[in-house]
Amino acid sequence: MKKPSIVLLSILLFYSAACAYMFVVQRSLLFPTDPDDVAQWVAQVPGAENQVLLTPDGFGLKVWWKAPASPTNPVYLYFHGNSETLLSRAERLAALTAEGAGLLALSWRGYGGSEGSPSEAGLMTDARTALAWLVERHALAQVILYGESLGTGVAVNLASQVEAAGLILDSPYTAIVDIAAERYWWLPVKLLSRDHFNSMQFAPLVQEPAFVYHCSDDRIVPYDQGKVLFAALGSQDKTMKTLQQRCHVPSIEPLLPDLKAFERRLGFRPQI
Repeated sequence: MKKPSIVLLSILLFYSAACAYMFVVQRSLLFPTDPDDVAQWVAQVPGAENQVLLTPDGFGLKVWWKAPASPTNPVYLYFHGNSETLLSRAERLAALTAEGAGLLALSWRGYGGSEGSPSEAGLMTDARTALAWLVERHALAQVILYGESLGTGVAVNLASQVEAAGLILDSPYTAIVDIAAERYWWLPVKLLSRDHFNSMQFAPLVQEPAFVYHCSDDRIVPYDQGKVLFAALGSQDKTMKTLQQRCHVPSIEPLLPDLKAFERRLGFRPQI
């Protein structure tokens, strides 16, 4: 075999091996699960308690639950991002509920003591399970869907299927597969990906009022993707706030006035 042919074959073999490797490990990259049980940390959100929800496919999900102070307060259904657990979100969850709002914060399967292994289909099952549990106790018109980073894809998908009181998106994307395609530009990512989280597919079907916020210099989820997703939302009442800084999933404290204003726009009058 001629030397150029050997070189070409070596390149093809290396590339094929790289594709195979990425196909095998992709979920460990997308879902760096932390199994540390969040039940021991629930007191970090004053008034919250632990619950375990059973999914239709038989997995127990750990959640933090705090009932709203009154029917005039919203209930947040919170979908976290792809790293760490509810413990790293405890400060923002406490801030969200400080004025009487309710909260159901879900630990995805494989995270925070929840059973199972994560996938796009699995996370959607978890989200529907949490919403079903919640609407047995409170009207859908009292529920605000809140998605953070990876969780925005779940929130947009769910919001396209139901009409909750509102939708909040923290650092949203067009599709996870779009982010991966930019990061691994040398691989056929869209062919290899098992979990796409294609928010753009569902965004036009969203009718709830929406509040979106995104950092202008976001090294994890490109800001431009957040803008494109915002423009695609079918909501007639939607607002996007740009934080002029380098960050991803920013501190919630400076955003509280905007979030409370959004609650009032939805007709909620918080009572502690």
